[in-house]
Amino acid sequence: MTLSPSSRTVDQGQSVTFTVAATSTGGFAGPVTFAVAGLPAGATASQWPSSVNLTSGSTAQVTLTVATATTTPATKTDFTVKAGSGTTMSNTAPGQLQVLEVKRNFGVSGSVVGLLAPGVSRGVDLQINNTNNKSIAVTNLSVQISQVVRTPAAVAANLPCTAADYHIAQYTGSYPLTVEPGTSSLSRLNVPPGKWPQLKMLDTAQLQDGCKGATLKLTYSGTGQAN
Repeated sequence: MTLSPSSRTVDQGQSVTFTVAATSTGGFAGPVTFAVAGLPAGATASQWPSSVNLTSGSTAQVTLTVATATTTPATKTDFTVKAGSGTTMSNTAPGQLQVLEVKRNFGVSGSVVGLLAPGVSRGVDLQINNTNNKSIAVTNLSVQISQVVRTPAAVAANLPCTAADYHIAQYTGSYPLTVEPGTSSLSRLNVPPGKWPQLKMLDTAQLQDGCKGATLKLTYSGTGQAN
C-alpha cells in the first residue's frame, strides 16, 4: 500500500484527495477494500471506487477523499490507510492531514426601535451582514455605548449627560445564530424582541436635562464559529 501525496493541507470545511495504490504481492489475487483510521474529529473519508479487484502482481488505484467540517480542529494529524481482503491485510500506509482555521468576517450594526426617556427601555434590532458565500454561525453579539453627543444647547448650558445615564442589557437569545449570505437581522431571524439587546435610559435623582435630544453612538461586535 502507498499513499500519494503523503501529506495534504486543507481549510476547515473543505475536502482534499489522495491517491491510494494497492499492489498484489506473493501471488495475491482477489477483491480489496480500504479502511482509514486516525482522522481528526469531524473529518470523514470515502474512496472511489470503494473496492478493487487485484490479480497476481497487479496494481490498482483508488481516490481517497477526506472531507473536513467547519468544527474540525485546526491541527496537524497523522492517519493511516490499510487494505484488506478477508483475513489478509496489507501494510499500513501513513498519511498526514493539516487542517487550517478559516476565519470569515461579518458586519454587525443595529437600530434602536423608538426614542428613549428616563426609565424607558428600547430594543436594538441587530443587523448582521454576511459577505461570505456560505452561512456563518454567530455565537456572541454585544453592544456598547461609545459616545454620548449632547445638543449644542446642552453643551452651552453645561448640562451633563454621559454613558452613566444609560444601561445596556445584552442579547439573551439562543446561540448559535445561523446567518445565510447577505444581510439579516434579529427580527428576520425570528428572535423575539424581548431577547434583543435592550438600551435603557436610567431615571436618576440627578438633573438629566442634558440628555434631552442627545444622540448615542453605539459600537457593535460579534464572534462566531470560525468567524
